[in-house]
Amino acid sequence: MRSRLTAVAAAFAVALGVAGAAPTQARPYGFLATPTDQLAVPGYVAGFEVTPEGFLYGGYGELVFRAGPRLVGLRAPVRTLEGGRYPVLRYGQRFGGARYDLDVFASIVAEQPVAFVRVTLRNTSARPLRARWAVGVRYSGGALKANGVRRFRFPRPIVPERPGLITQPGTPFALGWSYGFGAGTIVRDGGVLATFAPAPAGAAVELQRREGSGAVRPSTTFGLVEYDVPLAPGARRTLDFRMPSAPVPDGSIAAAELRAASHVAHRIALLQRWRATFARAMALELPERRVQEAYYASLMHILLPRYELPGGTWVQPVNKLRYHAFWLRDAAIMTQALDLAGLHAEARENLAFFGEWQRDNGQFISREGQLDGHGQALWAIGEHIVRTGDSAFARAMLPRLDRAIAWLHRARLADPLGLVPESDPRDNELVAGHLAGDDFWAVAGLAAAVDAARMLGETERAALWDAELDALRTAVRTRVGAAAARNGGAIPAVLDHSGGLDWGNLWAAWPAPVFDPAAPIVTATLAHARHNFREGLATYGEFHNLHHYLGFRVFQTELVRGEQARVVQGLYDSLAHTTNTHGGFETGVRPYARRSVDDNLAPHGWFAAVLVALVRNMLVRERDGGIELLSALPGRWLAPGRATIVRNAPTTSGAIDVSLRPVRGGAVLRWNAAVPEGTPLWWRLPASARDVRVAGVALPASPGRPPALRLPGRAGDLRIAWRVPARTSSFDGVTAALQRAYRQRGATPPD
Repeated sequence: MRSRLTAVAAAFAVALGVAGAAPTQARPYGFLATPTDQLAVPGYVAGFEVTPEGFLYGGYGELVFRAGPRLVGLRAPVRTLEGGRYPVLRYGQRFGGARYDLDVFASIVAEQPVAFVRVTLRNTSARPLRARWAVGVRYSGGALKANGVRRFRFPRPIVPERPGLITQPGTPFALGWSYGFGAGTIVRDGGVLATFAPAPAGAAVELQRREGSGAVRPSTTFGLVEYDVPLAPGARRTLDFRMPSAPVPDGSIAAAELRAASHVAHRIALLQRWRATFARAMALELPERRVQEAYYASLMHILLPRYELPGGTWVQPVNKLRYHAFWLRDAAIMTQALDLAGLHAEARENLAFFGEWQRDNGQFISREGQLDGHGQALWAIGEHIVRTGDSAFARAMLPRLDRAIAWLHRARLADPLGLVPESDPRDNELVAGHLAGDDFWAVAGLAAAVDAARMLGETERAALWDAELDALRTAVRTRVGAAAARNGGAIPAVLDHSGGLDWGNLWAAWPAPVFDPAAPIVTATLAHARHNFREGLATYGEFHNLHHYLGFRVFQTELVRGEQARVVQGLYDSLAHTTNTHGGFETGVRPYARRSVDDNLAPHGWFAAVLVALVRNMLVRERDGGIELLSALPGRWLAPGRATIVRNAPTTSGAIDVSLRPVRGGAVLRWNAAVPEGTPLWWRLPASARDVRVAGVALPASPGRPPALRLPGRAGDLRIAWRVPARTSSFDGVTAALQRAYRQRGATPPD
């Protein structure tokens, strides 16, 4: 197999530009000053962190890099993804007249994930020079915090109490380890921690068993390999390194495979696999590169940390870093995003594991006190059934749905308010009681289950569940309405007393319309939430820390309300806080401050999921038994030559293609929907367009928001005339405004 990969590599390396690291691109925008990234191979538990410095951190050690005449530690927080979407990271740094560019990814060698590193040393000056580079290993960098966790590093080892709970393969630190060198390997107690490249022609290599002579600490560097490479003007040399996720015995067959693994061959194979995956997803071509790349990269951030258990069941963790664990709440959101994008096979694999968290009494729960997971599990399962029409999966899930709904019925009968029982999640709302979000999700889950039963023709079951849904929805509206009246009109986090943080209360009208999106109670709740926004994001906690994904439920609600400008601004504000590699964080960042989060490390899977869902719903979304197209487009996308193209968008009615191609003075809209005859299709006119005219069509009245035009038939095209203002919002404009706001407050701006 290896010889075949090598042959393929030889054929395609030049075409793909992977003989060395690609030339440095223009600096991409990134919000976090200390970003982290993950490297992994789907299906495998172990993975790697790319630290803020650019080092590789795994369960058994950390591979550190040094460069320049004085061999100082690399500081390379600016990174890019191959093609803006694939899990090949590229980053580097300049020292004097030389650049040191890294090309990093993970692949499988000897049946385990391995981090591949290729560093290209390039002389960018007009005179000869010597480029110096060094690698070494240590147990861990990062300053030790009061809670015993190191900054910007995930804790390890962690053995899960049961499959799906937080896990991190690795080993604890030991003072008595013995380090040395093998044949091209850095070794600890006989196990290979890393392989290193042979010296290029004319270069000198020096090996140091240990740096310094003081007390040994986790941060002490061992196995230093230093290169001194002569470079003519414009010349370059490449050095390859590999780091296994777990040490392999030095001198073993696995060690030989590790040393022989081809960087180019594995890189090509990795890209081929990911291209095949994305080929099954909804395809987007968007006028703004940042939005398009964020959509695809977010899918990658969801898929990358998934791993397979020995029995063949797949687990959807949040990431490979601090949150390398399964929660029903996170996994439900992430799985539905995969279904929205058309990656139904991966979604089905995820949902099979949900059953492991259903108790004998029928309740779905993954953490004590977190009762929102029950409704979220029902919702994710029901959504998948309706979106795929997978009757075999649906039949297999019916007994679980029966037991889950029976548990909910019994729990409500025993509850004095007739709601989901009191809970104490010790997270999110940070309050105990009857939580609004638990009930909103129970309604959403029941509604999805009813739809699934109807799809299967289970009329009696659907009628029974629908009656339960009506009773629950009535009780929720009554209790929530009373609580909102005591709270100035806005829905509070907890219904039976004061306190708590905004969380589940923001799901009142989406994804299930417990309340009409235009209802005063929803309007008041949105206004309350937006009052606490900072930098365009929702805030969380007493210090009003930025929360990167909390506000998306506000944006989705505004989308169904037809508030296009708010939705577009929300998307831009959210993207303006992503990393260079389109990763989102959770919270812990003060507004207009240091832009650093050292524990809940990016990328966060929930952020990735809600980003995918929002972009998809802005372009294609279900409503009123039909499909609405292009519900919210940025004004920048209406300029001539900036086409918006959506292909193979899956919906509950069928797949849809749609494109909007602006021309001078208007645009051409084309659509082709593989949906049943009579399915309503609408096109929502862009809010930025003025004086809109469609030949032979009278535009419907729509007070307060742009109208939605009913399209004639399942396929066709319309020629539209309009006027678009010269100045409209854009990602670049929003980031520039954010940078100005930071400077005005004396803070270092993102760049």
